[in-house]
Amino acid sequence: MKFNEWISQEIKRYEVEIKDFKNTIEVRQVDLKSEQQQKREIGRKNDSNSNLHEQADIKISIIKSHIESLKSKIYVCNNRITEVKNLNKMKPVRLKSGAVVNSKIVDEMLKKLTGKFWSIEFTQYQDGLQIAYINTRTGSKGSFKVYLMAVISDAVDLPVFEKGEVKECSIHS
Repeated sequence: MKFNEWISQEIKRYEVEIKDFKNTIEVRQVDLKSEQQQKREIGRKNDSNSNLHEQADIKISIIKSHIESLKSKIYVCNNRITEVKNLNKMKPVRLKSGAVVNSKIVDEMLKKLTGKFWSIEFTQYQDGLQIAYINTRTGSKGSFKVYLMAVISDAVDLPVFEKGEVKECSIHS
């Protein structure tokens, strides 16, 4: 699958999720109004109906928390749509090991190594992909931190980064 197709599919998938969450919120708001009306019909709270009032309060509280949870999920989906749209600007590439990185960062690293022999080592940390380069002629070392991008499916065709040679690769989750 082409990268642009994948981006379109991801955006559509999140938009469908958002629509489903909004529909569920509408249903839950109707339920909330119904529960609030039933509580009003019980009448003022007194010794004989205090149990009914407590049950109504619990139901109302549960519905409200479900609505807030759905709103939070909509917020997360909107953020993911933004992340996926931003991937186009990053021009991701796949390293020989399968890790996906922002090609602009790798290009910056290569500019510093022009005309030198080198290899790449990288380790994936929780907060980002750390790329370390080793200049094999001089033995000097350096590193670049590349922050993780959204997970890109293996089925997506990305250019493979082949300049240099990946000699060591360790990926830790």
